[in-house]
Amino acid sequence: MKNLFKVALLFGLSIPVVHGQDKQWQMEFVFKGEISPEKFENEIPEFAKEFYEPFLKGKTAYKNVEVLADANYSSAVVNQKEHAILNRKLAKTYSFSAGDDIVTAESYHPSYKIVSNRLKESEGPYVWMQDLGEIEDVAGVTCKKAKLFIKNQADSAEATVWYSEAVPTYYMTAFSFVNDLPGAVLKLSLGQNTDLGFETTKVSNVSTVEGFQLPQDVKVVDISGSSHTEEGEDVSLFEDTFPLDKSLKWVMVKDNDTNDEYYGIKSSTGQEVLPCSLFSLAYFNDRIAIVSDKDNYFWLLDKKGNKVNKTGFDWLTPATERLAIFQKDGNFGLVTQEGKVLLDKKENISKFLNNYLMFSEDGKIGLLDENGKIVINPSLLFLDVDSAGKVLVRDKEGEETKTLELDTFIKEYVK
Repeated sequence: MKNLFKVALLFGLSIPVVHGQDKQWQMEFVFKGEISPEKFENEIPEFAKEFYEPFLKGKTAYKNVEVLADANYSSAVVNQKEHAILNRKLAKTYSFSAGDDIVTAESYHPSYKIVSNRLKESEGPYVWMQDLGEIEDVAGVTCKKAKLFIKNQADSAEATVWYSEAVPTYYMTAFSFVNDLPGAVLKLSLGQNTDLGFETTKVSNVSTVEGFQLPQDVKVVDISGSSHTEEGEDVSLFEDTFPLDKSLKWVMVKDNDTNDEYYGIKSSTGQEVLPCSLFSLAYFNDRIAIVSDKDNYFWLLDKKGNKVNKTGFDWLTPATERLAIFQKDGNFGLVTQEGKVLLDKKENISKFLNNYLMFSEDGKIGLLDENGKIVINPSLLFLDVDSAGKVLVRDKEGEETKTLELDTFIKEYVK
């Protein structure tokens, strides 16, 4: 199972009044804009970071999203890899990545109440929706424009949306409030400007398809939780994702004040091996998992419950089978499964094609192989991949961007 986080399903589910109930709708979204790690940490309210994380520089969590929706179901695919199937009747969401052998299921509970007037502080998280009285076509669909004032305890955030009541709503975890609006959001801008957001590039009716089916022959693990608070409950996802050595077991405690769940490790004799401080877990390989703790630090964890890296990272994600990309103090680097830092202090490192990684240094882009070795020095002005899997590259200012097959690009540029 790959890159599956316990605490953040990609998509969830609600039961809104759905328009166009006799049709299935297909939508394609493109995300635009970036926010620096410094601004993300220092200027964005804690609750609103989920809205901004898809735009965090270097993470590219969302490049494109494909959604299929009707009155009863919704299916979504992020970056052609992360899948979510939503069953409106059961109020359940099912989440998995390409290649996973486990599907996670979770009950949906709306995070925000949609209101037409500002509520009192004590009335919980809400979205105050203000219709701006403007109409605009988005991808050929007539949409209403509205301002959203998103309130959570003492903090708030703003967004502008263009929505259509003729299209069924959908849900993305990063923007959990859109599922409970009067219609599907086809365009969204965060904050006071249009630098960050997404827009629908295609909306169409489609014939009945099988996009709402779960993969066959996989285990479904329900992580909806229960009312239990005793240590040791609800650890099945951690156990299934990353089984420990036979003498060890996962345990969980729930914070009575915040209701957050924290995970730790004990031996079969009850001895504490790792305190209950872990908040999330992701598969790295058969030997190592990636975990985060309640202090928002990321660690490599082995099957004996040992933290492999000596100091926590601000962010950590698999790059290849044995290398992970980390971020620390605003810089990026590579670390091996043994905890050895291969390189650091880069402006950015991200996945490319065929286990190649691209990195940035002094405003220029280079390429690393699957072992973290530099095969193209940081000299390129632009490097990316198009939707067809071809390489887009530009060497110098003023030159046209070239479109090459990967093999041709490697032959011409890797010396």
